[in-house]
Amino acid sequence: MALPEDFAAQCLYDPRAWFIHDLLSVDREARSVTALVDTTRLGDLVDAQIELPGHPKHLPGAVCVQLTGTLASLLAAYVLDMPRSEGWVGFGTHIHQAAFPSMGKIGPAVHAEATVISRRIFRGTTFLRYRYHFTQDERVVYRAEHSAAWLQAPADVEPDLT
Repeated sequence: MALPEDFAAQCLYDPRAWFIHDLLSVDREARSVTALVDTTRLGDLVDAQIELPGHPKHLPGAVCVQLTGTLASLLAAYVLDMPRSEGWVGFGTHIHQAAFPSMGKIGPAVHAEATVISRRIFRGTTFLRYRYHFTQDERVVYRAEHSAAWLQAPADVEPDLT
């Protein structure tokens, strides 16, 4: 299925940095989303890779990390009821236990899954921990847990990050 029509208004990134091309599922009960990544449409980071013997163009780790932010925006807006249009902004704080068990190839699609595994609210800040699992041709190409802090501020107020 296509990404929601209003996602550009809800995401914390411009569409050039989404790296997600289709939304496969949104599961509010499981607090998860799954999306499809077309690895032939990743842009500059792949285009800039120098192909050498033993070093083919591949799914960059930086794209995987950026994908986690896009998935977190999907979770915030459509699973956790924390949309950007209501003043919600999030900032990654930690990457835990990250691994790239297999090199992601250019060509086959990547299935990217994100699940919220914990949520706490402290002094007006919502702290989330996510589990990410990216596969390509049934091989895991990225897995990790990340943490982020989410704040809700009026549209005309800069969030206090101190």
